[in-house]
Amino acid sequence: MDGSRLTWATRALLFALIVAGIAIRAYDLGYPDTLVFDEHHFVKNARNYMAGRSDWNDHPPLGKLLIALGMRGAGNDAFGWRLATLISGIALIPLAYLLGAATSRTREAGLYAAAFVAASGFAVVYTRTAHLDGMLTTLMAAAALVVWRSRTRLGMLSGAGLIGLAASMKFSGAVLTVPWALVSIRRFGLDRRTFALLAGGLILMAGVYVTLFSVGLAMAGDAYGIVDVGRKSLELLQHHLGLDDWKHPATSRWYTWFIPLSRLDMHYVSEGGVVRALTTADNPVLWWGVNIAVVWSALVALRHRGAAQGQSYLLLLWFIPLLPWIFTNRDSYIYHYLPSYTFGLVLLGLVTSSIEKPAIRFAFVATVAVIFGFCAPVWSTIPFAADSWLHAIFF
Repeated sequence: MDGSRLTWATRALLFALIVAGIAIRAYDLGYPDTLVFDEHHFVKNARNYMAGRSDWNDHPPLGKLLIALGMRGAGNDAFGWRLATLISGIALIPLAYLLGAATSRTREAGLYAAAFVAASGFAVVYTRTAHLDGMLTTLMAAAALVVWRSRTRLGMLSGAGLIGLAASMKFSGAVLTVPWALVSIRRFGLDRRTFALLAGGLILMAGVYVTLFSVGLAMAGDAYGIVDVGRKSLELLQHHLGLDDWKHPATSRWYTWFIPLSRLDMHYVSEGGVVRALTTADNPVLWWGVNIAVVWSALVALRHRGAAQGQSYLLLLWFIPLLPWIFTNRDSYIYHYLPSYTFGLVLLGLVTSSIEKPAIRFAFVATVAVIFGFCAPVWSTIPFAADSWLHAIFF
């Protein structure tokens, strides 16, 4: 097969991965009809907001408010409480396309990025369950895209507003302030107007955060002034910093995340010789591919200063979300790697699309597709035989 046909065959596989990735995200979303893993933290507090009761969870309100909105629209059941994360997880796929295309200036890289995110079992699981990390990742991807594409100060302020939304989901969303500030300085120089932009952006982030937190407190029937938001936020931050005993069996250090061993098995039922399961163990080709893309991009950035700016930006986006776990002793889990990993998948799309030989690109994508096809059941509760090789490998 010549290069042109291989290129078109690769594109067909990429489109197929996108379609299949969306399909398994939506498949039987209401199963299981019970709360899995940490869903009880977020679903029960979404119900608290709906009933005007206080939120006892240790994260800002936005994610639980969105879950409550889904329940209000689709029903107080498993489908309803996972609807917000489904919409967010599907939205992440076109965002990955846009971010990949913008940072590489080629649609081809965007297509690879979207397909790799669509085919990621790690991302699928956090689309199919009512947890905050998938929604946080989508907001961070949207903020990163707006920051990169903005050529005006108003556009950069829009990026700051999105970072405020991310921080209103989880405090760790605020780390994108660093790339936002760096891109602003690089784009506009370091003068009075840029200092005004940076100050205005920080005020906007804080304003978005305070407003959304106030809405949550008001819905819960609690005091909701600025001072109340500050007091409650400080309490939550102190609580988080105190979670450092590492007693939970699912905890894992950040430097272990690059080897795909720290998985979470969220659901497992075996009846009549049929298994339905949900595990975060991802496609190993994608996982190791991200590691290789990160190392390769770091070498490129060190050797060619000023070159491959989009690649360097994605590398920064991969690194920045790790900072809270590098510089604190707070208990951490594999899901804290999801934002970094997603930016890593976009970076992998950029690197793969730049490979000159069509046969290598096709072979890599075909390998991803084959593994995706075989392993999709363990990411989406599709039934499979209890005596199958899937069961032997994963469980």
